[in-house]
Amino acid sequence: MIEILEKLFLSKSLSEKLKYSLAKSGIKMPFESLFKRSVITIFVLSILGLIIFGAGAVKGQSAAKIPLILLSTWVISFFISSLAIAFLTYAILTFKRYQRTKKLESVLADYLQLVSANLSAGMPIDQSLWYAIRDRFEIISEEMELVAKKTMSGSDLKEALVEFTEQYDSELLKRSMILLIEGMEAGGEIAGLVNNIAWNVRETQLLNKEIKADIVTYSIFVGFASLVAAPILFALSFRINILMNSILSKIDLSGAASSGASISGGITLSNIGGGLTPSEFKNFAFISIIGTALISAMLISVIREGSIKAGFKYVPLFVICALLLFLSASALLTGLFEGIGL
Repeated sequence: MIEILEKLFLSKSLSEKLKYSLAKSGIKMPFESLFKRSVITIFVLSILGLIIFGAGAVKGQSAAKIPLILLSTWVISFFISSLAIAFLTYAILTFKRYQRTKKLESVLADYLQLVSANLSAGMPIDQSLWYAIRDRFEIISEEMELVAKKTMSGSDLKEALVEFTEQYDSELLKRSMILLIEGMEAGGEIAGLVNNIAWNVRETQLLNKEIKADIVTYSIFVGFASLVAAPILFALSFRINILMNSILSKIDLSGAASSGASISGGITLSNIGGGLTPSEFKNFAFISIIGTALISAMLISVIREGSIKAGFKYVPLFVICALLLFLSASALLTGLFEGIGL
């Protein structure tokens, strides 16, 4: 059944890409199991959507329209659930792969220094790469074991190293391996070259840390604007909206409206008070706060890490903090306004 659904919803190329991403993300789970869980989650969410929104959709409708309305509600819920699960799966796989890349980069300099020491001891380059493997290197050890297996089975070492670098979105790793391959092709003293590459990697990482420290002010500004300023301003606007609706509901404008009276600008009195209701404004505030938190998390990620992928880990925290502050500020302002009789 799962295989049929996989062929129905996923093309062969997309399925292969997902399997590859799952393998490189470090998640120890078969693709079939992941797809099965995703399908079950989508169906559960679509049924919950039908239960939550279906009752309101069929209220006041004729018996002949109810089945069509329920079916339409379920289809829409299924479509939205599919998009949400697809985005969540993509985000998790991308972030996990990004984490693995950063872990690999963090130990790359130490690994290359061990390779340089092995080369200085007289080992050939393939054995130097193999004997430099340590348990503390984790990801790079796994990848170098695969490189060693390929070379032992007859593949060229240079091709194996190129394949290894292409699996990770890391310019630091690619530059290091390209320099190593060019040094192998040119001949000469490889040990000194590898040691220089290791020091270059370490200096680049230290420079990145200094840059992060210099631009922390921008991150604080963006975080304050999205997590503090925006929720408080929306809470204040929400309370003012409630107050204005309460005031306008006590004013009888029916006589003036029927006479066609108007104010400057051609605005008739019948149009006054026809804006957003408090519940509509609250929904708008929720959507705006979530969108602002999402964008700010990605922006801070680009500022600090230079990649939008690192921002996925900030999204849940930013959204939860912003919404909690909005609700807290709304409750506080409600008590404050009621205390002064508004």
